[in-house]
Amino acid sequence: MEDREQQIKTDFLNKNKHKFFPQGIDTNEKTQEILRKIAELRTHLIESINVSLRPIIGIDWEEFERKEKKASENLGRRGWTLPMNMTPGETIGLSEIADQDELDLTLLDFYSKDEEFEFIKTNILGHELTKEWRELLIQCFDSYEKGSYLIVIPNLLIILENIAHILISPRFQKYLKPDKKTSLKTKYNKVHREIKRDRTYIVFYVSVAAFLNRIFEFGNFDNNPTRLPMINRDWVLHGRDYPKNWKQVDALRLFNALQTIVELDFLLEGLEKEVADVELVK
Repeated sequence: MEDREQQIKTDFLNKNKHKFFPQGIDTNEKTQEILRKIAELRTHLIESINVSLRPIIGIDWEEFERKEKKASENLGRRGWTLPMNMTPGETIGLSEIADQDELDLTLLDFYSKDEEFEFIKTNILGHELTKEWRELLIQCFDSYEKGSYLIVIPNLLIILENIAHILISPRFQKYLKPDKKTSLKTKYNKVHREIKRDRTYIVFYVSVAAFLNRIFEFGNFDNNPTRLPMINRDWVLHGRDYPKNWKQVDALRLFNALQTIVELDFLLEGLEKEVADVELVK
């Protein structure tokens, strides 16, 4: 049946070829010419695509991921979690700024742009994890935008600690000894062993873990009365630090950290299954 249909089509084309091609031109020759041009166009297109992709194809992606992870960890140790509105390349470049004051000023300038700060504000206020703190956060944003950033700092430290505990504590339970109290930064360091196998999330996690190690570092103010070089949770919330030492950039680094930390909501995924698996082992 198919052969018959094909024969009918061929006969029709041969019979009416003068309607499709000018007289005096061989139909087969014209068809071959068209096919040749199509082949040339296809070859040219493939070559163009290969040329345009050459810079990407040549990238060592494992090396790039290693650099991105290192950059995120570096920034966290210096008081900045991974900025969610920057590209990986921008983050790597940011981490290469050696001077702490220059790094702080660079990010202060970056977030002085209305659209960049609005990005942070929208992400934080719209996230499910912040719903219990939304009213206070709105007041924090309002105060910061009016230049009253000092009142923002202790409040953001409290909010950060609460949300960080919500995210990490359930996953940490399997490591917990009932008679042992564990600090937040220790919990994050412990769970890091699980997360480091996940190439998608490790960059976020190491950034936050390094940040907590720095900002939530044990204050030790009883044995060391010298103020730490960067704003510290213990010093602020235990009343050992004075607002005259706080800067606008400190409030901003806490807003930035909160934006990154809520992105760790993947830590809550699959917990029910893990708990069930643990119960089966018991």
